[in-house]
Amino acid sequence: MKYSDLKKSYITKSDCEFCGIKNYISAANYSEDMINKVEPVLNSLKKSGYIIGTNNLELYYEKFIVDNPKGNIVISHGIGEYTEKYNELIYYFINASYSVFIIEHRGNGRSGRLGKDIGQISIEKFDNYIEDFKQFIEEKVITNSYNKKIILFAHSMGGGIGTVFLEKYPQYFNGAILSSPMHQINTGNTPAFIADMLSRIWVYFGKGNEYMPGQKSYNGQRRFPSRSTNCEERYNYQYDKILKNKSFQTGGASAKWYFEASKATRYIRNKKNISKVKIPVILLQAECDTHVIADAHYKFAKYAENCEVIIVTNGKHETYFEVDEITIQVIYKIMNFIESI
Repeated sequence: MKYSDLKKSYITKSDCEFCGIKNYISAANYSEDMINKVEPVLNSLKKSGYIIGTNNLELYYEKFIVDNPKGNIVISHGIGEYTEKYNELIYYFINASYSVFIIEHRGNGRSGRLGKDIGQISIEKFDNYIEDFKQFIEEKVITNSYNKKIILFAHSMGGGIGTVFLEKYPQYFNGAILSSPMHQINTGNTPAFIADMLSRIWVYFGKGNEYMPGQKSYNGQRRFPSRSTNCEERYNYQYDKILKNKSFQTGGASAKWYFEASKATRYIRNKKNISKVKIPVILLQAECDTHVIADAHYKFAKYAENCEVIIVTNGKHETYFEVDEITIQVIYKIMNFIESI
């Protein structure tokens, strides 16, 4: 498929110190600044609780309501993540006068777990993520939105959830930022059709709760250099959070999760489904991503009505959580986009 006519741009090394980002947190004193500057601000605004999602599962959420908001940001996080992973990003949003809402998807963080052990990521049906998200938006976001614009920020697995949501329920959001979205899973050295076949067989024979090959439970191992970021300072801050909170200690995915997620990505890439997305979208694509397949992003951008692919040069999977010269430019792009909606 040809993608030469797509709207594309590139992020390269920053040519400005902080690009006008209010209260930017640099890597130089990252953990200290996050603990002493960012966390007190977030804690002063944070309200948390649970909703009861599909099949009566408890789902943890947080909301940060600012005075006289310009709009609202809803965050859909990646696999194995939790609200604190987005502390820095939430800080920038609230400093720009946006209220922020985030739910920990089922099987993640403090929400109800579904795997064979507490560290395994699993799911009954991918659509349960979607219906949970819809319920959260209706019960907690819209009711606190002050009738202002609502914008989606969705990363990785959360980008897959967010994209299915946009295709099924296009009326809820005014714009979307898709960060390295899971439109097709990168299965590494294992061909995708083999991974699909294996997961299908295991699910068929009642072994869907087994770990996929190469996946295992949480073991506390520090993994830097990381597949997801080049920034050791940001990695260390989150690694310390994980060590101190058992709710954040997740490992690999079950065969059932992969089976459902792979099926969902095929739904995402269906031209008819993509064409239902009419709102403005920016899709942040990491040049060095090893988690998701870039070609699937181009297909989405080709058939969505108004999608720009932003290729982040030298960036790994978490482009918003990178070394300063990358993160500054990514945040700058995000802020300009939400102001334009």
